[in-house]
Parts: sequence; structure tokens; C-alpha cells
Amino acid sequence: MRKEETTKQKKRELKRKVTLRDVATVAQVSMSSVSRVIHDYPGVHRDLRSRVEQAMREINYFPLSNKKRLGKPERQVFCFFLTNRGLNVAPHSKIMQAIERETSRRGDLLVYKSLRFNAETPPEDLNIAQMLELSDHLSYGAPIGGVILTGLSYPNLIQALEKLGIPYVVLGNNYVGPDELPKDAVYFDGYQGAYNSTRYLLDLGHTNILFIGDPHIGWFSSLHKGYSQALTEAGLKPIAQTKTLSDSFYSNGYLSVEIVYEKTDQISAIMAGCDEIGLGAWKALNDRNLSVPRDVSLVGFDDEDYAAFTVPPLTTVRIDVDTIGRELINLLYKKLSSPSAALPVVTVPTVLIKRGTCRPLVTFAEFPK
Repeated sequence: MRKEETTKQKKRELKRKVTLRDVATVAQVSMSSVSRVIHDYPGVHRDLRSRVEQAMREINYFPLSNKKRLGKPERQVFCFFLTNRGLNVAPHSKIMQAIERETSRRGDLLVYKSLRFNAETPPEDLNIAQMLELSDHLSYGAPIGGVILTGLSYPNLIQALEKLGIPYVVLGNNYVGPDELPKDAVYFDGYQGAYNSTRYLLDLGHTNILFIGDPHIGWFSSLHKGYSQALTEAGLKPIAQTKTLSDSFYSNGYLSVEIVYEKTDQISAIMAGCDEIGLGAWKALNDRNLSVPRDVSLVGFDDEDYAAFTVPPLTTVRIDVDTIGRELINLLYKKLSSPSAALPVVTVPTVLIKRGTCRPLVTFAEFPK
């Protein structure tokens, strides 16, 4: 009798020792993927679900003593995934704050993860599964239910997330691929913002307008298109410095002006791809004893907090980061409720904020003798 009781006790101990991590190891998937299957999250690929359930049967892993599924937890966990950027880049931190306010209002949780990688990295080498793990105690709580992807990203990251079966939405302006994303993305209207800014400078009489920004880097592409379209309609040729000369936007703006002015001094206005580029360009102009806006008009893009307090205040394009954040998380909530649906792209308008760094181009011919 004693021997039989000892055998039963060992079996009970063995069962208690089996963990979520054991299931993930046997199924060769991430712990987050196991949690998603256990909690019956929508959008889990049937092959992934089959592998996890088979592993659970093989090692006798049961989430509850009654051997029933936990069901979807009341509190969901989402990940703000920032790639190839730092939170010191203001638009990203403000977008995350807007998302966090919305998830908190709904009683859900937002966690932050970051990653630096390049476009050539194979999807399987990005180690996304490990990055999105939380901790063992969450096997009875909530796994990461979805990802909000921001920062500079490439198709390999999208492929890695799809392979894991993790729902995601993307800040589309920062995605660099052969085509724009056709679904599940939020864009701010960089094209229209740059077009309106360039039209504004043209209306002020400027014809030699310099654009600074590398169109191979995320959102600069749509800005360059809007700028170019406005000039083409006016019968003018673009003057653009589109090479990345520094990892610092400020330095890139400074160096771009230095290079362009070695070839011509006829530039009367600058359209900068972001406010920080604009500040760098402004410094380079000052070092050449050129005044903004007396000698050169200047337009930025972003409307950073400091833009209203430069002397004179910077004319720029405002990105509605609060709306972008809300649209991103609301799109993810919709995706979770309809995992098979391809949700349409959302475009958030931008607004030209006219301040003190632009003025009409005045020529001597306009003054009577």
C-alpha cells in the first residue's frame, strides 16, 4: 500500500513540475505562443495550435486542475514595439503615451520593447519570440495579445510576426518595403503635408527650394513625393539633398546645407524632412551669416515642442500624434475581434503651422527707383 501511495505521489509531483516552458520546448515555439493557445486567443494559426496542444498531451500539461481552457483573460497585454529608434525621438514617445492612455482606460496593459536590426537579417534570426516573452507567472495570466509596431521597420520583421501568429498593426510611415502596406496600418499624411508646405513657399515667391531628407528612410519618402509634385506642377525642378550624411538628423541638416551651398548660393527656402534637420540647417545658415527668414525661409516637419519657442518660431507641419496613437490601438482591438479581416489603412491628416521662419521673396525689381 505504501509503495502504491509513493508512486501516486511521484506522479502528482511530476505533473506539478511540468511548466509552460516545457510545453514551449516540446512544441518548439515561444512561451507567448503557448499562452495564446491556452487562452484561446483569436488569430492563432491552426498549425501552431495543433503543435501546442499535441505537446500538452505528450507531457500531460493541464492549465487547470479541471483540465479546461482558461479562456480569454479579462486584462489584455499589448506590446509597443519600437525598432531602430530611441524613445528620445519625440513622436514615438508621444504616440506610446497616447496608446497607454487608451489601454489604461480599457483596463489593459501596455509593455515596451525595442530592437535594432537591418533589412537583410533573416526573419528567424530576429528572435522575436524571445523578445516578446514576459515571465512564467503570466502563463496563468495574459500573454501578449498584439503588437503595435513603430520605428524604422522592414518586411523581415513583418514576416517574423506573421510566422509567430501574433496580431500586429504598423505605423506605416516608418515601414520601408517595396510597396506601402495595404492593410493593418496607420499613416500620417506626409505627402499632403509636404505638398502644402512647398505650395506655401511657392506662393511666397520662392522658386529655389531645397528639400533635405533621404527618401529611402521611412517617412521621408512621402514627404519627398509631395515636395516634388508641388514643384512639378509649378514647372520647377526639385533641388534636393537626399543622401544620409549622418545618423544625427541635426548634423545631417547642417552638412546638407554645407554641401549644397558649395555648389549654389541661390537657395531662398528650405523644406526640412523633420524639425531637427531644420535646426541643423538653420545653424549652418547662421554660420554663413545668412538669416532666417530674411535671407532664407525655413519649414520643418513634426512640430516638436520646441518649434514654437525658437527665435523666430519655426514654421512646420504638425503631426497629430495623439490621434495616431488612438488609431493604432483601436485598429489592433478591431483586429483581435476580427482576426481574419484585412482592416483598411487609416490616414491621419497633417496641418501646416505658419509661424515666423518664412517670408515673401523680395527682389530689387519690386522696389520703384
